[in-house]
Amino acid sequence: MLRPVPSVVSHPTPVARLVRQATALCATAALLSPLTSMAAAPEAPDDIATDAIPTVNVTGKHDATTEKSKSFTTRSSTLFKGEQDIRDTPQPVTVITRQLMEERNMLDLTDVLTNTAGITVDYTDSERIAYNSRGFRVDAMQIDGLSYKQSGAYFIQPDTAVLDRVELLRGASGMLRGSGSPSATVNMVRKLPTAAFQASAGLTVGSWDRRRVEMDVSTPLNESGSVRGRVVAVKDKKDLFQDGREEDREVLYGVVQADLTPRTTVTAWLQHTDLDATGAWGGLPGNFDGSSLNLPIDTFLGASWNRWNRYNDQAQIGIEHRFDNGWSVRASAGYLGMRLKTNGFKQTYIARTSTTNPYLMDMTTSQYTGDDSRQQALSLVANGPFTLFGRKHTLVVGAERVYDRTIATYGAGTLFKQTIDIRTFDPYSTYPEREVTTMPAGGAAPTVTTNNGAYATARFSLADPLAVLLGARLSWYETERRTNGSGFKVTREATPYVGIVYDLSNEISAYASYTEIFEPQEARGADGNLLEPVIGEDIELGLKGEFFGGRLNASMGLFQVENVGRAIEDTSSVNPCPPTNLTGFCRIAGGKERSEGLEAEVSGEVLPGWQLMAGYTNTRTKYVSGTAANTGQPLRTIDPKHQLRLFTSYSPNRSGPGWTVGGGVNMQSDSYVRGAGLTATQGGYGVANAMFAWRFTDKLSVQANVNNLFDKVYYKKFGPTGLAWYYGDPRNVSVSLRGSL
Repeated sequence: MLRPVPSVVSHPTPVARLVRQATALCATAALLSPLTSMAAAPEAPDDIATDAIPTVNVTGKHDATTEKSKSFTTRSSTLFKGEQDIRDTPQPVTVITRQLMEERNMLDLTDVLTNTAGITVDYTDSERIAYNSRGFRVDAMQIDGLSYKQSGAYFIQPDTAVLDRVELLRGASGMLRGSGSPSATVNMVRKLPTAAFQASAGLTVGSWDRRRVEMDVSTPLNESGSVRGRVVAVKDKKDLFQDGREEDREVLYGVVQADLTPRTTVTAWLQHTDLDATGAWGGLPGNFDGSSLNLPIDTFLGASWNRWNRYNDQAQIGIEHRFDNGWSVRASAGYLGMRLKTNGFKQTYIARTSTTNPYLMDMTTSQYTGDDSRQQALSLVANGPFTLFGRKHTLVVGAERVYDRTIATYGAGTLFKQTIDIRTFDPYSTYPEREVTTMPAGGAAPTVTTNNGAYATARFSLADPLAVLLGARLSWYETERRTNGSGFKVTREATPYVGIVYDLSNEISAYASYTEIFEPQEARGADGNLLEPVIGEDIELGLKGEFFGGRLNASMGLFQVENVGRAIEDTSSVNPCPPTNLTGFCRIAGGKERSEGLEAEVSGEVLPGWQLMAGYTNTRTKYVSGTAANTGQPLRTIDPKHQLRLFTSYSPNRSGPGWTVGGGVNMQSDSYVRGAGLTATQGGYGVANAMFAWRFTDKLSVQANVNNLFDKVYYKKFGPTGLAWYYGDPRNVSVSLRGSL
């Protein structure tokens, strides 16, 4: 019997804990192996001599595409610079499929990650959203395998209408992208043209006057089908549950794919996303003691004329050639441009004006423009088999470059001060719009960041059940601020990767891995030299299972992440620290951060017609060493230790007329936030969701989704200071009509 891992353990070292827990996992695998073998292989009739039937082992490459699979799982992913079975990847991998996105009605990336186990969503404000995993920020994401920075005031949440799936790799991923935090990698994989003509359209109406239209057309562009094209368009307009807020989103995506030869394919796509949003520059204030003021859930402490308007442009081209010997070479180039529209940002802001009345605030106006990020990504990768000592192995080699040129915003703030009482504030009338006439002439010079890398990973088949992965990456990183000529760089940072996968049975594998990632830091010691990068070290141990011919996947794993070398103040140095412009003391590399825990996931078809996606995470974090104030404290106290994400649906026939019914729950344990001597807390809670769909034919269906079924009142973010209280969405309903040709 598998028992839960306790939140407090008494073993002397993290390694001892991992060894003990790994032993328990292996014992569990030994118990499960015969049971799963029986489940995967039905018993033969009595009149057949089973020992006379030869065993046939079929191996091959599985297409990672999830569109039209009607499944909550897939057997492979494209996270590791090529297609690889999830079971053969010695780290936890989650894939959110097209079917799951449609049944849960996940319409943007935040919807997807909110419903993914092990991910927490953080709000700087309504538009600047960050994701965290294992206590660390997910600081870069991929689009079709190319890495981009996707954050900031100009970033628009990706719309899922253009996506085939979202792949997530938990833990350090230095082999994939060089620098960053040891959190997770998110890879958004776009839809590709299909060999045969297909067209679909969807209409969604819902709570708060939501009206959404989607169109998706894919067709061959010549008689042979060697040239194919696809277009996806979205118009999505809605109000929000807060009075005075609204959004208007438009998406246009086009992709062309051509077979230049039977073994050479080129793919090129463009996407434009436009978003006009009211926005909210901060949430709601708390009370003087750090608790919630319990304002009405529809409260919006901004003006209805606020605007946070921006657009994102993306382009990517890739060419792949597949050789006769099983090798392939792929070259890709991508571009991501994100910026605010001209005078697209005009926001109100409130600040407390009274020390006795928590409801009195000063409201001001700020207007900014110029935020601009232009990123370029280049990649060249080759992979294929080779033979050594009579066994077949695989090798991946590649190089990539990511270039980011960012110009900071500029403008004027804290204008037109007016004292308001937030209990009687009306977004439409209390604080009228005024024209800003004090805008400066221009912005700052750009900041340029380059991240170059070369890598190789070999998968050695040492025996039929045993494979060992060995890899390394060399990275060059540089940041230059052209405003004042400052910056820093890292040269030839080496990142190792070691993994082991051992097949315990036909259905279950055990895995272990060690990998690193580095994070440059602009901090200097008393000698004036830059400190070495922070090194993230990640150890993974676990089990993965693949049942019923790949229709059901399961995994359970333990992890320990340590971030070593974080800069802290050197109190023995002078203050301020010469010759740099740092405030306070010089720095030393003394900080260590640790995250450890357990993760488990089941996805796919449990029984005929019954699909399930369930994930549980237990995460414990702390500052092992650092400042006197944070040593021994959790890295992010607002992140829950326990988190469960579950959604399931049943349909007797997903391919023709009939019904589908589904439901799920997002649950998490209690959490807290401390600041300025105050503590804000929130108890554990669960939010239930439900769906029902009816297919009139295999081409026409209607679906109803209810989120927050029981209208649970909770905060998706909170804190004792500032405008840190954000209500979670109350109960809302959407109805979608979908048709296809």
